[in-house]
Amino acid sequence: MNINENVWRTIGRGTAHPSEVLNTLIELDNRKGQIGLWALENELREKMPLLRPVVQPLAQAWLEATILYRTTYYPEDRLSRLFHRFTQPERPHLPVAS
Repeated sequence: MNINENVWRTIGRGTAHPSEVLNTLIELDNRKGQIGLWALENELREKMPLLRPVVQPLAQAWLEATILYRTTYYPEDRLSRLFHRFTQPERPHLPVAS
């Protein structure tokens, strides 16, 4: 089974054991590395508004666990910060006061 399918299956089920979350993230890291973790983060962020309110907290927990795992094992370097900036949703830029 695809790793992302496993994540969505647990979200649909409405429950995920902490060891299941950690094992899934380790497997994703082993197969696809940092890029796979970023891809899962982005997928969760994109689909979060489309989810039923009942399952949004679990999806948010998956997102937070993925971010914490990635930042723990892949400290931010210049390339990571650049890639992270491109994958974040657009935020309006505020004018800078002179």
